[in-house]
Amino acid sequence: MPGKKTADARIIFEEEFSRQIRRTGWRVFTVGVPVLMLFFAFILPMIMDRFGSDGEGGDSVGEAIGFIDHSDVAENLEPLPGLIRIEELDDGRKALVDGDIKSLFVIPDDYLLTGEVDWYRIGSGLASDDNTGDAFHNVLRIAVADDALTDAQITRLISPASYKLFKVDELGQTDTSSSLKDEIGKAAPAFIFAMMLMMSIFVGSGSLLQSVTEEKENRMVEMLVTSTSSMAIMVGKVLGLGAAGLLQIAIWLTVAAISVPQISDQFSGLSSLSVEPDLIILMIAFYFAGYFVFAALMASIGAASTSVREASQISAIVMVPAIVPIYASALIIPNPDGTLARVLTFFPLTSPTASMMRIAGGTDRMYEVVLGLVVTALAGIFLMWLSARVFRAGLLLYGQRMSIRSVWGALRQSG
Repeated sequence: MPGKKTADARIIFEEEFSRQIRRTGWRVFTVGVPVLMLFFAFILPMIMDRFGSDGEGGDSVGEAIGFIDHSDVAENLEPLPGLIRIEELDDGRKALVDGDIKSLFVIPDDYLLTGEVDWYRIGSGLASDDNTGDAFHNVLRIAVADDALTDAQITRLISPASYKLFKVDELGQTDTSSSLKDEIGKAAPAFIFAMMLMMSIFVGSGSLLQSVTEEKENRMVEMLVTSTSSMAIMVGKVLGLGAAGLLQIAIWLTVAAISVPQISDQFSGLSSLSVEPDLIILMIAFYFAGYFVFAALMASIGAASTSVREASQISAIVMVPAIVPIYASALIIPNPDGTLARVLTFFPLTSPTASMMRIAGGTDRMYEVVLGLVVTALAGIFLMWLSARVFRAGLLLYGQRMSIRSVWGALRQSG
């Protein structure tokens, strides 16, 4: 009876959802990601401000830059905020130790010929992460500029260009794009979401695999089948674990909405980070489509396996294709409409992550991404029907090792 099957599926849904959110692993994973985001947004900046530039005595090192000019290249340099002229090297080293300056640069006599400058600094950490080196580059550019240069010319000497990107379509028409930083800011969320998407799908489908396999081992599944249909069991389990996964993503997105702007303010490289509503909608749609595909496959493997260990070993093979687009992101993002990207878009096991990589690369063929979503969703529906058949067939294989021939035979008998 349809009404009874619906009620049975609802009961199983509630049980699986409740069981999943009570799992320690699910709770740790669900809370752990937001905790990391909040840490990078609020705690890490405070730690960096407090300890990032401490001297040996614990006093905060100033942000000022000291310099000694033996070449007279900066003789006519106008006073600049945060730039301190020092006469003797001993005085400069003392200023470093006292925390009056963050770095000391010594311009030798032959600087114009060699371009070499001595850099004195205190503390650990890579010099490449110290922005005073880049700042003094600009000081030197100003110092060596001809007196005939105007302030505007000196500004362009220091900061030559800020690129404005234009895209040209196949008809030769152009449309204005954003800056290079904005392009990176739009690409980053899609890449991050692809990682989060796969993690959530893997957790949900992995839990389903374990649930089905354990119930088969302890013979609980036989009791379930006698009281309801295999399809109702599969639908209830898949939707219950899927709802838990969606709750997980909702928590992540909520915390991300709070922490991402703060992270963007703290780290200049992320200042253009933006999350488009369309991307969130696509991510949720791909979560459901991808989840149904992997959940159905995991349920089929669990139903046809004799133990959790055997099922886990086989499921690892199924999971490999899903991470291929992430490993191939260096090829997909620069060429989002290439042959590799397009092929992976239409393969259900790779479509969710491949589509996110194409969005990150700024694909001009969003219709292919949507079509890939439809293909993945249809594949998920078909695999759900097939997993219900395999689930019932798995009862006929109790205690037997799984093989294609034995599964096919059991499927024919269960039909």
